[in-house]
Amino acid sequence: MDPDDELATERIGTQIGPWTVERLIGVGSMASVFVGRHGDGWTAALKVLHPHLSKHDELRKRFLREGPIGSALAAFGPLCEGLPYVLESGITGDGTAYLALELLEGETLFDRMARMGVLPVEEVLALADKVLDVLVVAHAHGVVHRDLKPENLHLGHDGRLKVLDFGIARAMDALLEGVAELPEKTVTRTGVALGSCEYMAPEQALGDVNEVDGRTDLFGLGATMYRLLSGLWIHGDAEGAMLLIAAATQQAPPLASVAPALPPSVCAVVDRALAFAKGERYPDAATMRADIRALRAGRAPVYVLAVAQGQVRAGDRLPVR
Repeated sequence: MDPDDELATERIGTQIGPWTVERLIGVGSMASVFVGRHGDGWTAALKVLHPHLSKHDELRKRFLREGPIGSALAAFGPLCEGLPYVLESGITGDGTAYLALELLEGETLFDRMARMGVLPVEEVLALADKVLDVLVVAHAHGVVHRDLKPENLHLGHDGRLKVLDFGIARAMDALLEGVAELPEKTVTRTGVALGSCEYMAPEQALGDVNEVDGRTDLFGLGATMYRLLSGLWIHGDAEGAMLLIAAATQQAPPLASVAPALPPSVCAVVDRALAFAKGERYPDAATMRADIRALRAGRAPVYVLAVAQGQVRAGDRLPVR
């Protein structure tokens, strides 16, 4: 058993701040998530930074910023439903950093796909629309997620979509920038320092933190749509070092080449988001959202069509009319 998994299991029945750990929800590359119960009976999702990471002051601070980030962004309309509510953050006596978040009922898109197989086009477009609502506001306020993937998108029983782990993404900045020394045992864990290789943009795979911006998130969303619509990862079954090399050097195959039954216009939108050169992707989340909404309304995607007809260069914004 991985040491982080073993330690997470051992936490069941213990106290983390004012919360009693009742059960384990899952273990990620940087944190474990539990169901916790407060002394007054409230339940919450407790996200606990792994001990070997929690000892790094800067990394711990950035992890705890998920609370302020979520609170600040949630003040803007579309994000009120797009981020889980952060109830509390704190550091225990032994230095363990934790967040108490809204306990979500439902499933991640990863679990949904595992249960149902590839998802219908209409559903994927509707989900992408909701993710882009979040990204439009987040990017406008300088917040880039950096790790969009089906596991970080939660669909509630009520149909609300939540974008998870903005705090984890911010914590990864410290590792990428060299602010926090990366423990040796963490280096070997795929995705800890860079994100998730299966959905990673080339600039992330190359470790160029200065090149990471909102268009990096659009690539992650495109890779997620590719997976949900085709059942395949953009770089096939490559693993480990070969996957990282592929992410850094290879253009994703056109979606139509692996899922020829999909509408060409849908494939064109996903392919634009997955352009290898960052400057040839959608220029921003609002432009991609407009194309997604056009598809949902049965119309041609304006930006993709404009690029195809030479009215605008790929990556440039459409002229204001």
